[in-house]
Amino acid sequence: MSKEELLNIVRMVADYQFGYGVGFKLFPEDTVIEVSKRTGRPRYIILDGKLLATLRSNDGMLALTLEGGERLEKIIEWPRFRVVIREKHLPELSRMKIVRVGWIVKVDELLSPNEEVLVYTMDRKLIAVGKAQISGQTITSSTKGTAVKVRDLRKDIK
Repeated sequence: MSKEELLNIVRMVADYQFGYGVGFKLFPEDTVIEVSKRTGRPRYIILDGKLLATLRSNDGMLALTLEGGERLEKIIEWPRFRVVIREKHLPELSRMKIVRVGWIVKVDELLSPNEEVLVYTMDRKLIAVGKAQISGQTITSSTKGTAVKVRDLRKDIK
């Protein structure tokens, strides 16, 4: 496959996953797509030497890194794909790599299980990216349980 075909595939996945038009903004022309040696499919999406996302082999969706989340936050309107947590839970977040339902103060109620999530502090600072374990509506109505499994988080959070 050509570089352009690979980039188009990744952009189409981003459009499907995050909304029409996101793929082109998230992955500009100078984006590099590394292909899996085993399958020949797109695997790693890199821009300016930084890994933005991985194309998951189990479902074909994008798994964002913190750098990818930083790009996405500039494209997607608030509060889509976002949860906001209390700062007092940051030590637990960095240790456990999860976000519990009780820590969340705001959530995108349209969030579905297995969707990518951008995790913020109350002052709107992006601190982590991960995958929703339950829906936004369930998060709103629950008091216990894991809401987000964190994949990548800021190293400087305390």
